[in-house]
Amino acid sequence: MIWHVITRFGEADTFEPAIGEQEPRIHVGLRRPGDVFALGPDPLASIARNAGAVPDDRAIDLLSIAEAAFAADLRIARDIEADRWTRSIRLHVPVADPERWSALRPAIAALLGYLTGDEWDLEFRQRGPVTLKVPPVDPTPPATKTVCLFSGGLDSLIAGIDLLSQGAPVALVGHYGAGLTNNIQQRVLVPLRARYGEALREFRFFVQPPKEHSAGEPTMRARSILFLALGVAVASALNADRLVVGENGLISLNVPLTLTRLGSNSTRTTHPHVLAMLRDLLKALGLEIAVELPYRFKTKGEMLAETMDPELLAVTAPLTMSCSHPEVGRYRGTTPGNHCGYCVPCIIRRAAFLRAGLPQGAYDTDILTKRLKRGSGTAADLRAFEMGVARFRGMSRTAQVAAVLSTGPIPDEDVSSYADTYARGMAEVSALLEAVPRV
Repeated sequence: MIWHVITRFGEADTFEPAIGEQEPRIHVGLRRPGDVFALGPDPLASIARNAGAVPDDRAIDLLSIAEAAFAADLRIARDIEADRWTRSIRLHVPVADPERWSALRPAIAALLGYLTGDEWDLEFRQRGPVTLKVPPVDPTPPATKTVCLFSGGLDSLIAGIDLLSQGAPVALVGHYGAGLTNNIQQRVLVPLRARYGEALREFRFFVQPPKEHSAGEPTMRARSILFLALGVAVASALNADRLVVGENGLISLNVPLTLTRLGSNSTRTTHPHVLAMLRDLLKALGLEIAVELPYRFKTKGEMLAETMDPELLAVTAPLTMSCSHPEVGRYRGTTPGNHCGYCVPCIIRRAAFLRAGLPQGAYDTDILTKRLKRGSGTAADLRAFEMGVARFRGMSRTAQVAAVLSTGPIPDEDVSSYADTYARGMAEVSALLEAVPRV
């Protein structure tokens, strides 16, 4: 079964593909105010207002593809598929140059497939021109050559601080949907604004299907391509030449802790292969934007310990959110927006603060003092880490390299450094787990 994702761009677009009436389909509206299937608000209008310029057509079309993929990922449930995971999805997307994009179909399908674990196909057709009012930005902002993705998490905060500490303007690009992410990003930005003033440029986007059309699938594996495409679009509008992705090497690799977490069952958001495929795609499009992963050979603890502005980090780090489900407090009688304390990102965060010698923040569940019930949902990630660390301790160097390569293609020249980073990252977590009561 192939799901058809019919993307309409602009108010005049009435396209409907010639497919059978029984073939499943969803619609996605872009730049279509009032459309019941519209993603909104329009990120291009937001970019035009904040940058005083519009992205290149190639960046606009990459964003359209990413928005369509993101909407499809949210709206098409996995549990109706035979294996309860792999979907077959065909995106119908209007672009400025269908011939150019059609030649890149295999590359785009491979990128989306690696991210989500689904089978993707794309059909391109001609779209109309983009007409946007571009009001002057007053006062005129400084020329900005660096764009940095900003999630509200600890790693992206460190990347932003380190870049801004170097004295040049930086544009932080954030994406948020339903939930607490907007509030988290806002609270982290307050001290950054106070410290860096006009050198800090903010581009934050709410891109989400309407609520009644967004509850099909919670895994959101395609969110990362949307986030990256938003960064590319901002960089294009600003004429910036670099897009920085702040993520530590252990999380970027995301070596499966157990055999049940292989492949796209684990997120691949910033895996080096994802960014390599994105670089190749940008090069093929002629977009001269370098995509950088500067902390790929650092652990989270090393990022914390080596920040260029430890004073500011001490103030802002407690405001960040690393938890994979920060809203769980709504259902457990605690405050939403706290760290749960027992998920994979929370455990890595605690290990990083321990490695850096910094005070731990508050966690709803303190795994160092509370014995979690074996077999419970709250103990699953901790148990997976215990098994992963036990397996790691018995690994030879060859086995460490094999574990790293099992996550996906990595350039030959980087394999040894990634294996070292993986080893140091697991050692950080191991040091934390030594103090955990046995479950």
